[in-house]
Amino acid sequence: MANTEKIVVQVVVKGEKDLQRVGKSADKSTKSFGKMAAGVLAAVTAFKQVSSAIGSAMKSFRDFEFQMAKVKAITGANRTEFLQLSKSAKDLGRSTFFTAQQVAELQTNYGKLGFTTQEILNAQEATLQLATATDSDLARAAIVAGSAVRGFGLDAGETQRVVDVMAVAFTSSALDIEKFQTSMTKVAPIAKSAGFSIEDTTAIMSQLADSGIEASIAGTSLRNILLKMQDPNSDLVKSFGKTIHSLDDLVPALSKFSKEGGSLAEIMEVVDLRQAAAFEQMITSRERTIALRDALEGASGAAEEMARIVGDTLEGAFKRAESASQGFEIAFIERFGQNIKSIVDGFASFINKLTDFVEIPVSEKLNEDRVAMNDLFNALQNTNISQDTRNKLVTELNLKYGEYLPNIVTEKTNLE
Repeated sequence: MANTEKIVVQVVVKGEKDLQRVGKSADKSTKSFGKMAAGVLAAVTAFKQVSSAIGSAMKSFRDFEFQMAKVKAITGANRTEFLQLSKSAKDLGRSTFFTAQQVAELQTNYGKLGFTTQEILNAQEATLQLATATDSDLARAAIVAGSAVRGFGLDAGETQRVVDVMAVAFTSSALDIEKFQTSMTKVAPIAKSAGFSIEDTTAIMSQLADSGIEASIAGTSLRNILLKMQDPNSDLVKSFGKTIHSLDDLVPALSKFSKEGGSLAEIMEVVDLRQAAAFEQMITSRERTIALRDALEGASGAAEEMARIVGDTLEGAFKRAESASQGFEIAFIERFGQNIKSIVDGFASFINKLTDFVEIPVSEKLNEDRVAMNDLFNALQNTNISQDTRNKLVTELNLKYGEYLPNIVTEKTNLE
């Protein structure tokens, strides 16, 4: 065993020198592999960024496509009409505050109100102006404007008129889009039947809003007062001396009522207690109401001007840029969707092959070394072999696997 021990010492000494050599070699290999790995990782990172961008574009396209499917289902548009609506949504989405999907939501809501394709196309621009000027949700602006058009029995082509009235009213009183919607749902059909125009009704509602009367209460009160003014047998009509069918009829009647007394007690004699506050405010604000109504009748172009002012800001520029970006994403996926799929699949296949190249050869080589070293160590453990054979086995271990042996030997393995 003396010769074996001597050889083992030689193995250890040589192993230490080899370890230094292997360490330097490994350091160089590590750096080379590091450069390659860095390149691969950079490619993977770039692919992830591209995937994220494509994913965002895919989502924009899916959301738009799904919303347009709703438009088609609700409006019953034929192929030609649907293509018109789709193109219009994409065009407006690239050039306004609002995305193509939001324009599609506008179309959906107008469709629910029974607007035809052409009526929707005619109403879109005015609704976009309203939403821009009031910083409102586009879909809600469509519901509010469309409901007002329907509530007052107007033609869809008069949507611009309705929007202009709303724009002036919102900037001239405490009325806003939420209060307008809440109150008009209560009073619009009755006002139309009573002969009051949207300008008349909005002027009255604006004054009620200024007095702090809650929108729902104001709408309900005005509705009931208008109903009384159509009933020849009501105490209100008897006090006026005639039924009332417009603001121009109402203001002189209110002036007469005020001159003849107009006290709260007298008010409660002609209207219900719940309408007393609204009626009293209508009396005291009658002159302002007429002035505002006249301004509303001359409101043409107001919404467009307000939208221009609001849009001519840095925030407006960012919103248009965001909408334009989504418009590009939708167009990009429509045009290159199938090609992108092929590219993504190809890159995934490339990454898998690269992984196989890196992992499989290394693992096979390590396994081969492990099997061969195990065979040599098993042979050394055989007590029946000669010393000469043992020396040859140790030499072979040292020559072939010197990179592993320093650790193996110094860890006091079964080499002895």
